[in-house]
Amino acid sequence: MAYPVVGQSLQLEIADGEFMGRYAARVQDIEKTKLFIEMPLRQGAKVPTPLPQGHAVLVRYRAVDGAQCTFTTRVLGRDVRQIPLLALHRPRLSEIHRQQRREFLRVPISSPFDIVFMNSETKEIVSAQAHGQDISGGGFAFRVAKDLGIRAGDIVGFRVVLPHEAGPEIVGKARVIRVGQPSGEQGLKSVSLKYFEIREAERQRIVQYSFKRQIEIRDKGLD
Repeated sequence: MAYPVVGQSLQLEIADGEFMGRYAARVQDIEKTKLFIEMPLRQGAKVPTPLPQGHAVLVRYRAVDGAQCTFTTRVLGRDVRQIPLLALHRPRLSEIHRQQRREFLRVPISSPFDIVFMNSETKEIVSAQAHGQDISGGGFAFRVAKDLGIRAGDIVGFRVVLPHEAGPEIVGKARVIRVGQPSGEQGLKSVSLKYFEIREAERQRIVQYSFKRQIEIRDKGLD
Protein backbone atom coordinates (compact mmCIF):
# COMPACT_ATOMS: atom_id res chain seq x y z
CA MET A 1 0.00 0.00 0.00
CA ALA A 2 1.24 3.52 -0.74
CA TYR A 3 0.08 7.09 -0.46
CA PRO A 4 -0.42 9.19 -3.59
CA VAL A 5 2.66 11.22 -4.49
CA VAL A 6 3.17 14.94 -5.05
CA GLY A 7 1.97 15.85 -8.53
CA GLN A 8 -0.40 12.90 -8.77
CA SER A 9 -3.98 13.39 -9.93
CA LEU A 10 -6.84 12.41 -7.64
CA GLN A 11 -10.57 11.97 -8.04
CA LEU A 12 -12.77 13.20 -5.20
CA GLU A 13 -16.36 12.08 -4.75
CA ILE A 14 -19.10 13.49 -2.53
CA ALA A 15 -22.23 11.36 -2.36
CA ASP A 16 -24.90 13.87 -1.38
CA GLY A 17 -25.71 17.38 -0.26
CA GLU A 18 -24.90 20.78 -1.72
CA PHE A 19 -21.44 19.68 -2.90
CA MET A 20 -22.49 16.30 -4.35
CA GLY A 21 -20.46 15.31 -7.42
CA ARG A 22 -17.08 14.29 -8.73
CA TYR A 23 -14.02 16.50 -8.59
CA ALA A 24 -10.49 16.44 -9.98
CA ALA A 25 -7.43 17.72 -8.12
CA ARG A 26 -3.68 17.24 -7.92
CA VAL A 27 -1.52 16.59 -4.87
CA GLN A 28 0.68 19.58 -4.06
CA ASP A 29 2.29 18.62 -0.75
CA ILE A 30 2.21 15.89 1.89
CA GLU A 31 2.87 16.34 5.63
CA LYS A 32 2.69 13.96 8.58
CA THR A 33 -1.05 14.37 9.15
CA LYS A 34 -2.15 16.38 6.13
CA LEU A 35 -2.50 15.95 2.39
CA PHE A 36 -2.55 19.25 0.48
CA ILE A 37 -4.31 19.40 -2.87
CA GLU A 38 -5.10 22.17 -5.31
CA MET A 39 -8.64 23.50 -5.11
CA PRO A 40 -10.77 20.73 -6.65
CA LEU A 41 -12.61 21.26 -9.92
CA ARG A 42 -16.08 19.73 -10.13
CA GLN A 43 -16.80 17.70 -13.28
CA GLY A 44 -18.24 20.04 -15.90
CA ALA A 45 -17.37 23.23 -13.96
CA LYS A 46 -14.90 25.94 -14.97
CA VAL A 47 -14.17 27.35 -11.51
CA PRO A 48 -12.62 25.32 -8.62
CA THR A 49 -14.73 24.65 -5.54
CA PRO A 50 -13.29 25.40 -2.05
CA LEU A 51 -14.93 22.54 -0.17
CA PRO A 52 -15.92 23.48 3.41
CA GLN A 53 -14.02 22.39 6.50
CA GLY A 54 -15.23 19.12 8.01
CA HIS A 55 -16.80 17.79 4.80
CA ALA A 56 -16.35 14.05 4.17
CA VAL A 57 -14.74 13.09 0.86
CA LEU A 58 -14.00 9.82 -0.91
CA VAL A 59 -10.61 9.94 -2.65
CA ARG A 60 -9.60 7.69 -5.56
CA TYR A 61 -6.19 7.33 -7.20
CA ARG A 62 -4.02 4.82 -9.04
CA ALA A 63 -1.09 3.05 -7.44
CA VAL A 64 2.10 2.79 -9.52
CA ASP A 65 1.13 -0.75 -10.60
CA GLY A 66 -2.23 0.44 -11.93
CA ALA A 67 -4.40 -0.81 -9.06
CA GLN A 68 -7.11 1.57 -7.84
CA CYS A 69 -6.85 2.82 -4.26
CA THR A 70 -9.54 4.61 -2.25
CA PHE A 71 -9.87 6.16 1.18
CA THR A 72 -12.41 8.30 3.01
CA THR A 73 -11.18 11.49 4.62
CA ARG A 74 -12.35 14.94 5.65
CA VAL A 75 -11.48 18.51 4.75
CA LEU A 76 -9.31 20.16 7.41
CA GLY A 77 -9.33 23.65 5.95
CA ARG A 78 -7.56 25.88 3.48
CA ASP A 79 -3.99 27.08 3.08
CA VAL A 80 -2.28 29.53 0.77
CA ARG A 81 1.25 28.93 -0.46
CA GLN A 82 2.13 29.69 -4.06
CA ILE A 83 -1.49 28.83 -4.88
CA PRO A 84 -4.64 28.29 -2.77
CA LEU A 85 -4.68 24.76 -1.33
CA LEU A 86 -7.16 22.51 0.39
CA ALA A 87 -5.92 20.43 3.33
CA LEU A 88 -7.24 16.88 3.76
CA HIS A 89 -6.67 14.58 6.71
CA ARG A 90 -3.97 12.07 5.78
CA PRO A 91 -5.27 8.55 6.52
CA ARG A 92 -3.28 5.68 7.98
CA LEU A 93 -2.02 3.21 5.41
CA SER A 94 -4.36 0.61 6.89
CA GLU A 95 -7.30 2.87 6.01
CA ILE A 96 -6.48 2.84 2.29
CA HIS A 97 -8.44 0.23 0.36
CA ARG A 98 -6.79 -1.33 -2.65
CA GLN A 99 -8.43 -3.34 -5.39
CA GLN A 100 -6.80 -6.60 -6.34
CA ARG A 101 -3.72 -5.97 -8.44
CA ARG A 102 -4.33 -6.20 -12.17
CA GLU A 103 -2.55 -5.47 -15.39
CA PHE A 104 -1.72 -1.84 -16.09
CA LEU A 105 -4.34 0.07 -18.01
CA ARG A 106 -3.36 0.20 -21.67
CA VAL A 107 -4.55 3.04 -23.92
CA PRO A 108 -3.87 4.07 -27.54
CA ILE A 109 -1.07 6.52 -28.27
CA SER A 110 -0.29 8.08 -31.64
CA SER A 111 2.94 9.88 -30.72
CA PRO A 112 6.15 8.82 -32.49
CA PHE A 113 8.84 7.04 -30.45
CA ASP A 114 12.51 7.79 -31.07
CA ILE A 115 14.31 4.49 -30.48
CA VAL A 116 17.87 3.18 -30.45
CA PHE A 117 19.10 -0.41 -30.07
CA MET A 118 21.92 -2.73 -31.08
CA ASN A 119 21.22 -5.07 -33.99
CA SER A 120 21.89 -8.52 -32.52
CA GLU A 121 23.32 -9.83 -35.81
CA THR A 122 25.43 -6.95 -37.14
CA LYS A 123 26.18 -5.40 -33.70
CA GLU A 124 25.45 -2.01 -35.23
CA ILE A 125 23.70 0.72 -33.24
CA VAL A 126 20.41 1.46 -34.97
CA SER A 127 18.40 4.65 -34.53
CA ALA A 128 14.87 4.86 -35.89
CA GLN A 129 11.45 6.39 -35.39
CA ALA A 130 8.51 4.15 -34.52
CA HIS A 131 4.76 4.72 -34.79
CA GLY A 132 3.14 4.66 -31.34
CA GLN A 133 0.40 2.07 -30.89
CA ASP A 134 -0.48 1.84 -27.19
CA ILE A 135 1.07 2.53 -23.79
CA SER A 136 0.63 1.62 -20.12
CA GLY A 137 2.47 1.76 -16.82
CA GLY A 138 4.02 -1.62 -17.64
CA GLY A 139 5.15 -1.14 -21.22
CA PHE A 140 4.09 -0.07 -24.68
CA ALA A 141 3.79 -1.15 -28.29
CA PHE A 142 4.73 0.52 -31.54
CA ARG A 143 4.97 -0.29 -35.24
CA VAL A 144 8.16 -0.18 -37.29
CA ALA A 145 9.24 -0.96 -40.84
CA LYS A 146 9.27 -4.68 -41.58
CA ASP A 147 12.97 -4.66 -42.46
CA LEU A 148 14.09 -3.11 -39.16
CA GLY A 149 16.23 -5.76 -37.45
CA ILE A 150 14.60 -5.70 -34.04
CA ARG A 151 14.09 -8.98 -32.14
CA ALA A 152 12.53 -10.31 -28.96
CA GLY A 153 14.96 -9.84 -26.07
CA ASP A 154 16.56 -6.66 -27.47
CA ILE A 155 16.94 -3.72 -25.08
CA VAL A 156 15.62 -0.54 -26.69
CA GLY A 157 16.28 3.02 -25.55
CA PHE A 158 13.30 5.27 -26.22
CA ARG A 159 12.04 8.83 -26.07
CA VAL A 160 8.38 9.81 -26.31
CA VAL A 161 6.22 12.85 -25.61
CA LEU A 162 2.80 12.11 -24.09
CA PRO A 163 0.11 13.85 -26.17
CA HIS A 164 -1.47 16.95 -24.59
CA GLU A 165 0.85 16.74 -21.56
CA ALA A 166 2.88 19.73 -20.40
CA GLY A 167 5.78 17.69 -18.99
CA PRO A 168 9.08 16.90 -20.72
CA GLU A 169 9.61 13.86 -22.90
CA ILE A 170 9.83 10.50 -21.21
CA VAL A 171 13.13 8.68 -21.58
CA GLY A 172 13.90 5.09 -20.63
CA LYS A 173 14.79 1.59 -21.73
CA ALA A 174 12.50 -1.33 -22.52
CA ARG A 175 12.91 -5.00 -23.41
CA VAL A 176 11.26 -6.36 -26.55
CA ILE A 177 8.74 -9.05 -25.58
CA ARG A 178 7.20 -9.85 -28.93
CA VAL A 179 7.57 -8.91 -32.61
CA GLY A 180 4.54 -9.46 -34.83
CA GLN A 181 4.31 -10.30 -38.51
CA PRO A 182 4.23 -7.39 -41.01
CA SER A 183 0.73 -6.30 -42.00
CA GLY A 184 -1.08 -3.48 -43.79
CA GLU A 185 -0.23 -1.65 -46.98
CA GLN A 186 3.02 -0.27 -45.53
CA GLY A 187 4.13 -3.67 -44.23
CA LEU A 188 4.67 -2.43 -40.68
CA LYS A 189 5.24 -4.89 -37.86
CA SER A 190 4.05 -4.47 -34.29
CA VAL A 191 6.58 -4.60 -31.45
CA SER A 192 5.55 -5.08 -27.80
CA LEU A 193 7.93 -4.00 -25.02
CA LYS A 194 8.13 -4.10 -21.23
CA TYR A 195 9.95 -1.40 -19.28
CA PHE A 196 13.49 -2.39 -18.38
CA GLU A 197 14.77 0.88 -16.93
CA ILE A 198 12.48 3.83 -16.16
CA ARG A 199 12.26 6.35 -13.33
CA GLU A 200 9.29 5.72 -11.04
CA ALA A 201 8.15 9.33 -11.46
CA GLU A 202 8.02 8.78 -15.22
CA ARG A 203 6.04 5.56 -14.80
CA GLN A 204 3.59 7.46 -12.59
CA ARG A 205 3.15 10.07 -15.31
CA ILE A 206 2.29 7.31 -17.77
CA VAL A 207 -0.17 5.72 -15.33
CA GLN A 208 -1.92 9.06 -14.82
CA TYR A 209 -1.94 9.75 -18.57
CA SER A 210 -3.49 6.32 -19.20
CA PHE A 211 -6.14 6.95 -16.57
CA LYS A 212 -7.11 10.35 -18.02
CA ARG A 213 -7.03 9.00 -21.56
CA GLN A 214 -9.39 6.17 -20.61
CA ILE A 215 -11.85 8.71 -19.19
CA GLU A 216 -11.67 10.74 -22.42
CA ILE A 217 -12.29 7.65 -24.54
CA ARG A 218 -15.21 6.58 -22.35
CA ASP A 219 -16.78 10.07 -22.39
CA LYS A 220 -16.56 10.17 -26.18
CA GLY A 221 -18.16 6.73 -26.42
CA LEU A 222 -15.17 5.22 -28.22
CA ASP A 223 -14.62 2.23 -25.98
